[in-house]
Amino acid sequence: MAFPKSTLKLVTAGFLAAGALFAAASANAGTSWSVGINVPGVVVTEPAPVYYEPAPVYSRPAPTYYQPAPVYSAPAPVYYESGPSWEERRAQRWEERREWRRRQWEREQHRRYYEDRY
Repeated sequence: MAFPKSTLKLVTAGFLAAGALFAAASANAGTSWSVGINVPGVVVTEPAPVYYEPAPVYSRPAPTYYQPAPVYSAPAPVYYESGPSWEERRAQRWEERREWRRRQWEREQHRRYYEDRY
């Protein structure tokens, strides 16, 4: 099959134009272009978002508090020393009274002796 020269020139010119366009697009980093046909149902969307896992967080565990066990103890026994009996107390008071009367008598005798002399 033989192509006419004008068609061959036209195809060659188209390839050169497309090559120049692709070369210019790759030279400009960060730019993009697209050729689309406005047909219903064609949707061009952004790429899915990239998920970055958060950095690990290290922390001390919460302090644990323990309540001490209750301590039960019986009170210490109390010992009372028995005091003197009623009869012993009565005898002691009787002796104290006798001693007091004896001293009174001695004072009286002393007073009488010295009053009579002076």
